[in-house]
Amino acid sequence: MLDNTKKPHCSFCDSTDVSIYSPFGTAQLVRQYYCNKCRTVFEYVRWQTEAPNCEVKSSK
Repeated sequence: MLDNTKKPHCSFCDSTDVSIYSPFGTAQLVRQYYCNKCRTVFEYVRWQTEAPNCEVKSSK
C-alpha cells in the first residue's frame, strides 16, 4: 500500500527541505527536486509519494 504522507527526501543529505524543480525528470515516472540544504537537484520516483489519479472504467 502507498504511504501518501511520505515526503520526498534528498538522496545526498536525506533532508526533507526540498522544492519541486521539474514535474518530469529523465523519465515520466520521476520528478526532479531541489534540496535547499545541500543545493543539489535529485530525482524522486513519483509513485512513492502519490496515488495514481486515474479511473478504470468497465467496458460493460
